[in-house]
Amino acid sequence: MSKYYSEAVSREDMRELAYLIRKEFGYENVWWIPVEKLLDQMCDVFDDFSYEIVSDEEWDDPLSHADTDIFAGTIRIRESVYEKACNGIGRDRMTIVHEIAHYILICDIGLRLYSRSNGNVKCFNDPEWQAKCLAGEILVPYYKIIQYRRIPTAQRIKNLCGVSGDAAEYQLKCIKGGEASEYRNRK
Repeated sequence: MSKYYSEAVSREDMRELAYLIRKEFGYENVWWIPVEKLLDQMCDVFDDFSYEIVSDEEWDDPLSHADTDIFAGTIRIRESVYEKACNGIGRDRMTIVHEIAHYILICDIGLRLYSRSNGNVKCFNDPEWQAKCLAGEILVPYYKIIQYRRIPTAQRIKNLCGVSGDAAEYQLKCIKGGEASEYRNRK
């Protein structure tokens, strides 16, 4: 659970943004995004963006895999996570894109964060949900999936997009409308 909340952002908005990001970085016509290359491209596009690979021995939080310092514009990535992402491990690829999503949403787009006074924040206001959503939409492009006559299976999406089986299944659920009613009733 995040200790912050922000203004609500719909999955539809995230899909639009994911398409624009893919287009900006030259990935609009491909399934698999090389996340290590995307990190370098982020450095070229955003003057205040940087990333750091931290050795597992120096990593100070055994429960986290990466983090984003929104004030410095820096993503720190645990070395083993980076290496697995470079080797195509879906969970680690998603972890890195999740942190990129935090940077884009907060540092680039400017979603404001507010301190949480209680635990009653809808998912669409939760910065963690927002980063998870945007990362999923970047790595599993909705616009490419719906071009199929029949929606591909989770296994096919996993292979095409380089995500975990769980991420592929979750994105399929969202493509089939699993969250639409939640957003409409977010008040």
